[in-house]
Amino acid sequence: MKCIYTLVISILIGVNSFAQTATNFTCNDCNGGSHDLFTELDAGKVVVLCWVMPCSSCIPNSKTSYNVVNSFQTSNPGRVFFYMVDDYGDTPCNTLNSWANSASVSIPQSSFSQRFVNTSINMTNYGATGMPKIVVLGGATHTVFFNSTVTAFNSTNLLAAINNALAATSGIESLYSGQFNASLFPIPSSNKTTLTIELKSLSNVKVELYNLVGKKVSELIKGQLSPGKNEIPINTSELSNGIYFIKVSVTDREKTIKLVVSN
Repeated sequence: MKCIYTLVISILIGVNSFAQTATNFTCNDCNGGSHDLFTELDAGKVVVLCWVMPCSSCIPNSKTSYNVVNSFQTSNPGRVFFYMVDDYGDTPCNTLNSWANSASVSIPQSSFSQRFVNTSINMTNYGATGMPKIVVLGGATHTVFFNSTVTAFNSTNLLAAINNALAATSGIESLYSGQFNASLFPIPSSNKTTLTIELKSLSNVKVELYNLVGKKVSELIKGQLSPGKNEIPINTSELSNGIYFIKVSVTDREKTIKLVVSN
């Protein structure tokens, strides 16, 4: 009955009326970890909130959303997070955990996948309700990049929204502690582009190219680069037109840069 009631409400309210910016929350996850949403967004995280009842109708789109987030863990480790949230904060954590761990759901907890039961994470801040409700948040301006209920879910749009949120975080310096700078020019790229990496000292550097769905296309560089400005030409003439991501790893720091190819 709870599933049917919430679904009816979501249809009546619609899916286009929602906040354009996130609403902050400060609370613990079901493992006792402390979270302040705005602090996490300011540090460069992209957060996918997925409210569930939990009930059987929540399963398909919740699993799809988790799988989309999981697909970013290779290309953008430590940047995209999946937060499963009880709809009204009235389901005990052990019940939510049992549901999420069941064979039919199978959405595990991990460093990027966590669970919450807290009324401060309120789905009504984002307009229409309905299970599951999924929003994507990111950037220093705490932007809502995606807002969908079960009646309007589109996994392709979710994937694109996460990529847009990642692009919005690319200039947040607190992720990289000023150890290095990396930039591309020109963007969009036509046949070639140049990656510039500025280092403070001799460093081990790895540069990898990923496609839009997070699959590694190639490893461009792996080795030491000198301090100062390093310019690396990248041939894009054999790449299909579209969006790619270049991940630059310097020792224990990383930066991901959006590459648009238009040959």
